[in-house]
Amino acid sequence: MTSAAKLGKVVVVDDEPNIVEVIRLYLEHAGYEPFIVYRGNEVMDMIRNEAPDLVLLDVMLPDCSGFELCSAIRSESGPISQTPIIFLTAKGESIDKLRAFNLGVDDYIVKPFDPNELIARIKAVLRRTSQQQNLPAAAAAVKTVKSILRIGSLMIDPEQYRVAIQGERIDLTPKEVELLHFLASNPGRVYSREDLLGYVWNFDFSGGTRTVDAHVKNLRKKLGANTEWAIQTLWGIGYFFEVSRHA
Repeated sequence: MTSAAKLGKVVVVDDEPNIVEVIRLYLEHAGYEPFIVYRGNEVMDMIRNEAPDLVLLDVMLPDCSGFELCSAIRSESGPISQTPIIFLTAKGESIDKLRAFNLGVDDYIVKPFDPNELIARIKAVLRRTSQQQNLPAAAAAVKTVKSILRIGSLMIDPEQYRVAIQGERIDLTPKEVELLHFLASNPGRVYSREDLLGYVWNFDFSGGTRTVDAHVKNLRKKLGANTEWAIQTLWGIGYFFEVSRHA
């Protein structure tokens, strides 16, 4: 690995050596440091040891499924649970994509793929989930303070990807935090699913509008019921964040 690999660590999980080699070369050329894993039973140890910035995960592995591994990552405690995950798989059916996004996947790429598009999507996901560690400390602190939302008992810190209710942290994926922050920043305004894909995902996203539905469903489940605020559905149109006058 050359000194050029400064953009972040990427764990690549795939059992096809030819595909892995192509991904490795493109990652290194783009400035990332790849860590290759061919079997599912080695993935969690690799993630715990290396603390990667992103996991590129095949669905069909010889000893387990990518769905199981994604669920295991999201079930971890602490920062590991929020590690961005991109599925790279030959399973392109809508039901597989919906299942993946319900588990908290950040993007879904179907094989065969264009390696340049893969790198672009990795950059897009990392850009969205970056905590901007390269900012000067003072500037980062100012920006963080300005960006924090407090609505009643709810606190959303988009820079640190932290959400808490009554001081208790709620484990959300990076994309769930971004979606919640966007909706909560514009209370009462209704957004269509297409609008949210454009504003929050910032990419020509292959997951489609059902991706938005899956993330809203997960947010509601994780945040629970609250009398101060709620993510509401305007049937046939989209979603909006409602705040009670007592919040």
